[in-house]
Amino acid sequence: MNEDAKKQAMIEAVKQALMVEIKGQQLYSHAADKTEDAAARALFEALAKDEDDHVRILKTQYQSLMKDGQIDLSTVHPAEVDHGSHLIIDDNFKKSIRRGTFEMAVIGIGCDLENKAISYYREHAAKAEDADLRQLFTWLAEWEDGHLEQLLELEKIYQDAYWADQGFSPM
Repeated sequence: MNEDAKKQAMIEAVKQALMVEIKGQQLYSHAADKTEDAAARALFEALAKDEDDHVRILKTQYQSLMKDGQIDLSTVHPAEVDHGSHLIIDDNFKKSIRRGTFEMAVIGIGCDLENKAISYYREHAAKAEDADLRQLFTWLAEWEDGHLEQLLELEKIYQDAYWADQGFSPM
């Protein structure tokens, strides 16, 4: 692949990644605005902020590709990106959540989006010829893994609460 084709492929990969992140950001922002559950709102707002960070990182990389023809990871500091660890779902959180099906639906859709994002980043990291693009997508996959773990835990909490409210005992 010649340099121009390589650059175009990288630009396209970053553009598609941007769309992945924008979808997540929009879902979580909308959910934070619509939920009446304060605990869920806090979680959705934090997830939306994380996705905003990913959008910012990807836009910076897109601009670098357009200007210089390469990825520039000098402004990306994974150790400073705390995606996930600040969203600890503790006993107080579990007690404060309400049992709305809206939140369950958003969490389910969020899990689907996070799975798709992880698959996209892993697939494109594996086939990336550029080491910096591969590193960027590896970091993004790891950050999305953290989101998915939180959403899966929250999904279980909401589902258990929903079934309890419906009078079903644990299976």
